[in-house]
Amino acid sequence: MPAGKTLRARLRAAVVAAALLALPLAAAAERVVLKPAAGRVDAAAAQVQLYPAAAVLEDAAGTLTARDLVPPVYASGAPERTAPVADQGGMAYWFVVVLHNPGETPLQRLLVTGPPWLDDIQVLLLVPGQPAQVFHGGVQQPFTARAIVHRMPNVALALPPGESRLLVRVQTREPWWTIGNPSPYITALTLWDETAFYAADRGDMLYFGVIYGVLGALALYNLFLFFSTRDAVYGAYVFYLCAFLVMHTIYNGDLHALTWPQFPVWSKWFQSSAIAVYLLAGLYFAVSFLELRSRLARAYRWAVTLGALTVVSFAATLAAGYSANMYVTMVWTVVHPPFILLLGIWSLARGNRAARFFLTAALAGFVGSFITASTVTGILPYSVLNYRALDLGMMVDAILLSLALADRLRLSRGEAEQARAQLLEATRQQARQLEAEVAVRTQELRDANAIKDKFFSIVAHDLRGPIGGLAAYFTLLKSARELTDEGLALVRGTLETTRGFLEELLTWARSQRGEIECHPTVFELGALLGEIQELFSIRVHADGIALQLAAGRDCWIRADLPMTRTILRNLVHNALKFTPRGGTVRAGVSRDPAGYRIAITDTGVGMDEATLGHVFQLSARIDALPAPGGETGAGLGLILCKEFVEKNGGTIGVSSTPGQGSTFWFTLPTAQAAEGHDAAEAIARLRSLRLLVAEDDRLQREAAARLLRDLGCSTALAADGEEALQLGTAERFDLILMDIDMPRLDGIEATRRLRAAGYDGHIVSLSSYSRQEMSALAGDLWFDAFLFKPLTRDDLLALIDELFAAPAHERRSA
Repeated sequence: MPAGKTLRARLRAAVVAAALLALPLAAAAERVVLKPAAGRVDAAAAQVQLYPAAAVLEDAAGTLTARDLVPPVYASGAPERTAPVADQGGMAYWFVVVLHNPGETPLQRLLVTGPPWLDDIQVLLLVPGQPAQVFHGGVQQPFTARAIVHRMPNVALALPPGESRLLVRVQTREPWWTIGNPSPYITALTLWDETAFYAADRGDMLYFGVIYGVLGALALYNLFLFFSTRDAVYGAYVFYLCAFLVMHTIYNGDLHALTWPQFPVWSKWFQSSAIAVYLLAGLYFAVSFLELRSRLARAYRWAVTLGALTVVSFAATLAAGYSANMYVTMVWTVVHPPFILLLGIWSLARGNRAARFFLTAALAGFVGSFITASTVTGILPYSVLNYRALDLGMMVDAILLSLALADRLRLSRGEAEQARAQLLEATRQQARQLEAEVAVRTQELRDANAIKDKFFSIVAHDLRGPIGGLAAYFTLLKSARELTDEGLALVRGTLETTRGFLEELLTWARSQRGEIECHPTVFELGALLGEIQELFSIRVHADGIALQLAAGRDCWIRADLPMTRTILRNLVHNALKFTPRGGTVRAGVSRDPAGYRIAITDTGVGMDEATLGHVFQLSARIDALPAPGGETGAGLGLILCKEFVEKNGGTIGVSSTPGQGSTFWFTLPTAQAAEGHDAAEAIARLRSLRLLVAEDDRLQREAAARLLRDLGCSTALAADGEEALQLGTAERFDLILMDIDMPRLDGIEATRRLRAAGYDGHIVSLSSYSRQEMSALAGDLWFDAFLFKPLTRDDLLALIDELFAAPAHERRSA
């Protein structure tokens, strides 16, 4: 004991020494007198409360014996040593009282001590000239050591006539015994007539019967609701009530005789475990009832963390001993109730109406627990009401929580009814929308059938005319000598027109079936116009038409080259068809925000406003226009032009004036340079970069890897999106070529997660999807560029020029 505390102990002992004249002063340094004796007690009454008259001493060192505490006349019969049955490791207290039996025969009395969870109780009855009566009790002793089988420790005493000394030594490992005065616990230090004891005990049995009956009935009722509704919150409530009942019955000693009558020490560990389970059950019910997982994710994470800490700390103290275990349990007993109150306040503030009853119930339980805990630790004065405030608070808590569950069920039913009404209205609205869509689709189908019929009519007419003419012409010829040069030219022209029409028809049919895929590449527009100029050079020379398709150099286009060639060929052919001899057909190239704008202008017959409105539609013909050469057509060439332009991300239009000519224009995306133009510079850039190729097809993945290795590029490969995500977050890559359709994790989701993880490098879609299809699939997800499979050297070098020739922020803002 520290010197300061020893001095204070001696001073306190000196102050009360006058009141302890019956006690010796030996070993004063070993004890602290907490309460002086009040005088002797008449033991003849049916119930004698011994504590008010008993002297209370604190034995911090645990070295005091009965001989140290009684006058010499009693010391001869006292044992020399009164050590506990087992080392408890906690504070020991002595209660000394003088008993007086006024009768002439011994009194048979039952000494009842408490509370029921005291570890070691030693009772000594000293009579001058006689050996001491020594009894051992507490949870260190089996129930068979008690005078009667009861939840409270008890011994049977035979009090001789006259005066005797009763000494009771108690010791326990409960942590609150080292906090303050233990007097509230020892109010059960009572001498009873056995008949009177049983009569008084019936009142306690009735009290506990009411408590357990109400809580048990609530548990059974809600268990029935749980099996009826399969709602987990009712199961959590039953778990919470059962955990409290188990904890309470152990704390009050009711389960000792039913569980381990010969090994009651096990109840100590069962008691601390039951407290921990009760705290966790309350936390679990709060989480379930307040629906924290869906309503308050942050509060849910806090609750899970608190529960995990409680379990881990409790398990860690199992090996450290009971005292450490109870200290940790006491700490969590202080933490959990305010935390649950905080959850209720938080939920109510966030609009959870079901938290109203819950908060009131939690507050009642918290107040009851606080009053009982304060009474147990000596903060509040002892009274039956204070000591049993936990029971009453739990009763109110359980009843209010049951009302809260009923209110929650009512709110849930109201929400369910509202949800059903909303679902019914939404179903009706969807039915109306579906009906309207069916009507629209039906009309569209009718229109499509009408267009189909019109198309077949056009095809039949345009094929029947030239083929029928050829058949009639050759039928009239009697011999090959009658075929003149003029007739031969007529036959050749008719065959050429028919072949062109069949080619347009087949190309259009392939396009409708999706067999023509768009694969953009970078090419120079001037070279392609020169190619078209050469293609029509013989015709324009024969027809006397000036064809001017030359364009300036360095007009780089990113589009599908065969489609662009078809567009230009059809537009130029159409212009030549409606341009008379001596006219002009020319090409104009300019830049606008959409890319390059290519215009084919002729000085032909032109079109009126009515014709212009249907020039790109299959539902109308423009063969009524007077073509100088007498050519006709189904209009499929212009329809193909529109489809091919739109597939390449451009737009097409026409302007015309009757008698003055027409201008057909379209736009295509631009490119910075041709692949071969800065190939050396692009390869040099490429070799300084670190690339990742995500491709699930092994053949294409190996082909891409070989191409990149041949170009001297540092490359990593991923077989699916999951692997691409792992590599992209673990290593630094300048460029990721991302396939879209991959197992485990597709390219779109892998790109989304990479962006969310902070990857700010370039990600390029490498797939068979068009730009429009990618936009529809990816939504607002941003890709730096789009490449079509298979990966080619020219496409890759053009991509490097496009992505790494200008800063990223300039490209994204463009």
